[in-house]
Amino acid sequence: MSVVGFDFGNESCIVAVARQRGIDVVLNDESKRETPAIVCFGEKQRFIGTAGAASSTMNPKNSISQIKRLIGRQFSDPELQRDLKSLPFNVTEGPDGYPLIHARYLGEMRTFTPTQILGMVLLNLKSIAEKNLNAAVVDCCIGIPVYFTDLQRRAVLDAATIAGLHPLRLIHETTATALAYGIYKTDLPENDQLNVAFVDIGHASMQVCIAGFKKGQLTILAHSFDRSLGGRDFDEVLFQHFAAKFKEEYKIDVLQNARASIRLRTACEKLKKILSANPEAPLNIECLMDEKDVRGFIKREEFEQISAPILQRVKRPLEKALADAGLAVENVHMVEVVGSASRVPAMLKILTEFFGKEPRRTMNASECVARGCALECAILSPTFKVREFQVNESFPFPVSLSWKGSGPDSQAGGAEQQQLVFPKGNPIPSIKAVTFHKSSTFTVDVQYSDVSDLQAPPKISTYTIGPFPTIRSERPKLKVKVRLNLHGIVSIESATVSC
Repeated sequence: MSVVGFDFGNESCIVAVARQRGIDVVLNDESKRETPAIVCFGEKQRFIGTAGAASSTMNPKNSISQIKRLIGRQFSDPELQRDLKSLPFNVTEGPDGYPLIHARYLGEMRTFTPTQILGMVLLNLKSIAEKNLNAAVVDCCIGIPVYFTDLQRRAVLDAATIAGLHPLRLIHETTATALAYGIYKTDLPENDQLNVAFVDIGHASMQVCIAGFKKGQLTILAHSFDRSLGGRDFDEVLFQHFAAKFKEEYKIDVLQNARASIRLRTACEKLKKILSANPEAPLNIECLMDEKDVRGFIKREEFEQISAPILQRVKRPLEKALADAGLAVENVHMVEVVGSASRVPAMLKILTEFFGKEPRRTMNASECVARGCALECAILSPTFKVREFQVNESFPFPVSLSWKGSGPDSQAGGAEQQQLVFPKGNPIPSIKAVTFHKSSTFTVDVQYSDVSDLQAPPKISTYTIGPFPTIRSERPKLKVKVRLNLHGIVSIESATVSC
């Protein structure tokens, strides 16, 4: 049986497989370790991954990317609306209030949901794993951001079903990183806890996790995040800087041309990487627009100045993670930094100042999540033997039940009642029982108690409980079982009546 881990990123994806000798990152058809998360629709066929990225410059309006930002989110979400401004393809609101993606495919305009597009990306990743293993791939583990809502988690599971996959677990990306870090360490303490902060700055978001390690186990102490602080924000700052510069110097407006915008964004991303290793960098693009060649130049100091508003936001998730973990800075023994945008020197400087110690890079910044996913899949797989290592995961959001009484059954005269079921930091998985005194059908809402971090509607789902058998007791006891499963999805599992 296959043991596979998938890290689907906003920009690129990585596949890792577990073998008897350890974890391997799988190469795709182009012998590359990273596969772009792009689906490009053409006149005769669709191109996914590396082929899609190669076609995207020539066919920007039908090249669907950054799907991780769209999946499971309402079209009216202000964050989604901001993201849509920089995307070259057309997205409209569907009848259910969720985004619909429009693309020209096989000679006609078609609409796709983000879940369908993610299904295509996962299908491509599945085929990469199958070619490498020469075996069918079904069971897997998929890495997701810690801030994904219940709806987003369900959408990922739906996309996996479309791709013919059966995820044994949706694991938080920072938890997967912590697992990949800790399972191989032979010097973990028996009694004293080793506290490690993992800072993951990816293409579109920043996640922080503080984990406590002891011999044979990992406990997640706190999660925090900024959903819109990543490498693409630095790219966007450079893009806007040079777009304004070229408008003034060359009298061309790249914002009016989708192809020119894509070429400039790609050049700005390369420029950012050059600035990470060098104090200054040039920008040269031939025939960017209106048959004009453009030249630019920027120093690292100037780049950091124009990036100041982004850099100012880095400390907040760090402070929040420490506060939630109940630790002081000196209690954090090590800081591990991963993610594609973690190479920006200004970012490392902020982390060094905050923690008072140099961040370490003992793991591959891009591959650690996929490796952790493959390890978790191996742990959950009945056919694979892995060193004993326990992962104690925590849920980042508080979840409560709310209901209304009616008629003689009502407590507090029909007012809305609420009970916290899973507090913030509750272990995953978990089952809780809630007792009601009811004798007629009623509805219960499962909802987030605090949506200040989530920026999403509080309601997760609604359940109708009833009708009830005829019972002699005036106040029958109703025991409702609420489950928080391995994927971080909350559901009401059963309701039983006792007199």
